[in-house]
Amino acid sequence: MQALHARCIQETLESMHKVIDRVPDTLADRVEAGVSEYIRFVTEDRRRARILHLEVRRAGDCLVTSRQMGVAAFADAIKMNLGDLPETTKANRHLLALGMIGAVQELLIEWVLADDPPSVDSLIDAATHIYRRSFVT
Repeated sequence: MQALHARCIQETLESMHKVIDRVPDTLADRVEAGVSEYIRFVTEDRRRARILHLEVRRAGDCLVTSRQMGVAAFADAIKMNLGDLPETTKANRHLLALGMIGAVQELLIEWVLADDPPSVDSLIDAATHIYRRSFVT
């Protein structure tokens, strides 16, 4: 399970970075691209969404380190893509990144578990709204 989780993280990060690298260097474009691609890529395969956002938690202690490494990798990706953009808030970016990761995790857990899951587009709309409001001054 640990190797599968690590592979899901790696593939998701690669997909996100490819998309982010192709957009203009503005906060709005980076947020839209990164969040949209993350959610679209993860939801392309319900199993991937379950592994990344549900099963890793259910597995408990045996995957704590793998989960923490994944969270750290995504937090680093968020902070790296914010760079020194002048329109970003002066609040602690690491804590904001962790909060944003938690928000998206909960949206995707809802999507995985709901009898009538929200559309992927509505997940993206909610997540990009949260990210923009959190990082823009």
